[in-house]
Amino acid sequence: MSLFRKTFVFYAFAVSISMVCAQGPIPIFTWRSHISYNQVIDVVAAEDRIYAASPNGLFFADLEDNTVNRLTKNNGLSAVSIGAIGFDPISKTLVIGYSNGNIDLLRDNQVVNVRTVLQAPTTTNKSFKKVNINNGQAYLSGDLGIIVLDLTIDEITESYLNLGENGQAVSINDIVFTTDSIYAASDDGILSAALNSQTNKQDFNNWNRVFQGINFEHIVANASRLYASSQTDIFSEDNGVWGYLLSANQNIMALSSINEQLFLLTSAHLSSLENGALRAVHSFDQNTVGKNDLIFHRNNFWVGDAFQGLIQIDNGIEVSYKPSGPSTDDTWAITKVGDRWVKLSGGFDESINSRNAEPFISTFDFLNGWSSTIIRNQSGDSIRDLIALQTIDRNGGERFVASHAQGLFRIQNQVATPMQEISANTTLVSDFGGFSLTGMAKESEKLWITNYGAAAALQAWDYKNDVWQSYGLTNARGRFPIGIFIAPNGNKWMPIDDGRGGGIIVFDETNREERYLNTNGGQGGLPGSLVTSFALDDNSFLWVGTDEGICFFPNPDFVLNGQSLTANVPIFENRLLLRDEFITTIAVDPANRKWFGTKNNGLWLFSESGETLIQRFTTDNSPLPSNAITTIYVEEESGEVFIGTDKGLVSFRSDATEGTLTQGTVEIYPNPVSPRFTGEIVIKGLVNNARIKITDVSGKLVKEGRATGSTATWNARDVSGARVQTGIYLVFSSNADGTETFVGKIVII
Repeated sequence: MSLFRKTFVFYAFAVSISMVCAQGPIPIFTWRSHISYNQVIDVVAAEDRIYAASPNGLFFADLEDNTVNRLTKNNGLSAVSIGAIGFDPISKTLVIGYSNGNIDLLRDNQVVNVRTVLQAPTTTNKSFKKVNINNGQAYLSGDLGIIVLDLTIDEITESYLNLGENGQAVSINDIVFTTDSIYAASDDGILSAALNSQTNKQDFNNWNRVFQGINFEHIVANASRLYASSQTDIFSEDNGVWGYLLSANQNIMALSSINEQLFLLTSAHLSSLENGALRAVHSFDQNTVGKNDLIFHRNNFWVGDAFQGLIQIDNGIEVSYKPSGPSTDDTWAITKVGDRWVKLSGGFDESINSRNAEPFISTFDFLNGWSSTIIRNQSGDSIRDLIALQTIDRNGGERFVASHAQGLFRIQNQVATPMQEISANTTLVSDFGGFSLTGMAKESEKLWITNYGAAAALQAWDYKNDVWQSYGLTNARGRFPIGIFIAPNGNKWMPIDDGRGGGIIVFDETNREERYLNTNGGQGGLPGSLVTSFALDDNSFLWVGTDEGICFFPNPDFVLNGQSLTANVPIFENRLLLRDEFITTIAVDPANRKWFGTKNNGLWLFSESGETLIQRFTTDNSPLPSNAITTIYVEEESGEVFIGTDKGLVSFRSDATEGTLTQGTVEIYPNPVSPRFTGEIVIKGLVNNARIKITDVSGKLVKEGRATGSTATWNARDVSGARVQTGIYLVFSSNADGTETFVGKIVII
């Protein structure tokens, strides 16, 4: 057994119908989660609460004070990727089973983490599909079989594995109990065994079987009968005899026995079984995506919806409950348009195939929280796999999105108009009649687009004059760019598909010059052939991420001068920086520090030169939902770093904020500082990268250093690490030549 406890902190949000709530800036060195709650996969009732699980988050609707409360890894959960939840009314414990076998028990605002299954040495999928409660025992079922957890001692006491007819593994999808037996809906029929202690349920020979070869997803019981469903069909048991009952003509998403009456859920209807036939109790909008779970509590039906979160059906009226969050957890890119952050779900895989990601643009700001827009064309068809968004100053300002497989569109009033209708003379089409867009960037009054596989894979649209120009490169690899970065001198840096040779082609369209950079010394010296990301720092160094590490070009403007060229790689801990690490994304913060995201090893923050590690975040030491980082965006004004992963978006407020060359209005907070405060005192608004000194009133130095951008922090400790005494402390700051200065005071109570 492996378990530990930690205190849980609830975040509450008022709810009215489908409510989103504002969030203010978070303190320095803290996190916030931006999890999608649109898709609810499991629902359980707990007295005055309805708990709802999404794939990477959990929330509950408080029926007493009408609030929605988020439960995430950021405020207490041990993991993400929830498989199933269950609630024990006796011990008042919420059981949370994850896709990796981890288990959390939420009780009395504390989380007990049980890691026994997580740490078990098996290659079988450990994800839990259902949690059922019986007499103080939690039964967690999935591909492993059935795990029994005693909620009086918080330990796993039994496991029923390999329950197939010949002792082979069989996946268990749902469980139900009668007074003396346990029944399981499995991928290979319905299994049952006696509950008495004399029956060894760990022995597959002690389980009875019916309907072998049929996959059953759900099973429920009332006082006289058992009911089970397989796809569209319902089967029933009466006095020990099972038989086919009827067809729902749609896939059955959930079964529920309510007041001895059977209810079933499909994407179209909530129906009841009456006199051997189905009667529609409630019909859903046919345009809704789907339904996942059903319960009945306090005279209302509660439905887990695939897009609208948690739905309460109250006298035929649907009320949606969900916290503020993006449309999906899938995160391809993050940018900022005006005063709102924009998250795109889309892109393409390593084989340059569409990912068929959801057609949403999600936006966020501190005042309004998250909102999402589904992108459709004039015919109502969705535009998927969005890879980039650009705002151009044409006709008062227009926004264009690039879809990997569907092309370039103008977005206006939530309607996507294809480029062919915006510009009749567009040359943006590939040789095979379709699109395979891989990048879009803006330069002056042009949009540049890369169209993978086309003879002229690089396209430029002069949107002021509506003029298109196509560029076919002499290097055959130039037909296969997977992105585009425009350097300050206008050169186009295009990473090449690794399956087509990899590396980078640098192109100057004015002089029609190009150069191919690869892993060979003198010809680029890249650490790896698969180039994933570019970032320009404050010294005009161009940093390049690859599948085998990081490098930078200190003089990117001179790449096309024909001289021998080998990229620089910083040295960290006596070896090349992040050697052999798959870098997925790079960002530079206002202190010129480098943020590196990796494919499976978390997030790294290095100093300006890349030679000093400042912070490293993984799922083990932070609220990161995954170690697979997909994108990073640094909001320079607040210092908040948005981090996209394959399992959701989070943000971390760092201590680096955008500075200016002149002294602004300086804020110091908290001030005065109470004895109970143990965080960082923030000094914000300093001249960029100011030198600071903090002294006591006698002039004794207690701290000195440099601001990160316009912000400096102090933990109220002296140079020896001891907490300073009560008193007044003076803050002195200046730029390098002493022309911009500031003097302030901090009161320590």
